[in-house]
Amino acid sequence: MALWLYLFWCLTSAAWVWLALSPVAQGGPDWLVRTRDLCFGTLENGLPDLHGWITLAAPLPMLLALFALMGRDCRAQLERLTRLWPRPLVLVVLLSLPFSTLSYLSWRVAQAPSLSSSPSSGPLPRDYPELDEACPTPELQDQFGRAFTARQLLGDTTLISFAYAHCQTVCPSLLENLVAVAESGRCRLAIVTLDPRRDTCGSLAGLARWWRLPENSLLLGGEVDQVESALAAFSLTFERNPNTGEILHPALVLVVDARARLRYRFNSPSQAWLRDAVARLEVPHDTP
Repeated sequence: MALWLYLFWCLTSAAWVWLALSPVAQGGPDWLVRTRDLCFGTLENGLPDLHGWITLAAPLPMLLALFALMGRDCRAQLERLTRLWPRPLVLVVLLSLPFSTLSYLSWRVAQAPSLSSSPSSGPLPRDYPELDEACPTPELQDQFGRAFTARQLLGDTTLISFAYAHCQTVCPSLLENLVAVAESGRCRLAIVTLDPRRDTCGSLAGLARWWRLPENSLLLGGEVDQVESALAAFSLTFERNPNTGEILHPALVLVVDARARLRYRFNSPSQAWLRDAVARLEVPHDTP
């Protein structure tokens, strides 16, 4: 039984690595793209973000638990197998799948050496897909108690993103990059809370100050059903742990132009990419 469980672990781990790292062609299956964004926060180069690497390593404690609880059974079954076949052959068969999985993982990382340490570094590629869609304006409230409308997006380029106060993984670095870009360029921020249960409308103003958002920024929230409808409207995939309140989510950033049209969609973009996107969409203030 122990070796069968080990082989099952090998197969499921290989499938987990494939799900995280397999190349997805432009316009690939929507379910696969959404699943990878949710589980691994997949970056533009196809590799997981920091939280995604932690998720990818989740099967390792299961293997350690298997050996700790059933180590004696593993050794007994291994000894029986070596009486039937040569020991080197048995070891090669048992180790070939995990080593193949590890080799594939290493090869995939090596395919994007410049992006594995600095995602989306350098200027925004000229051929990066540009959108021209109406930006959703779901039923939300800003930190001043005003209803969120499309009019609030007119006039300047806006960076829309998603975060929550108790986040200790994706949000701190994401917000740092967004604030830096907003303070250095002609754009503003609109942050939608991912945690309406704790980031209530009454706490949004204090949260905006804590995050040090620029004065013209919007911090949007509402009732739980309103926020969840908003996240669906923005096509953001997320998963909330009901026991801890932790929310798994990608570092999604939407770039909206002065006409309230959605023009770019990024996952974990660098400051350079965001500045380039803003510069491409910049228009004079007197433009109607």
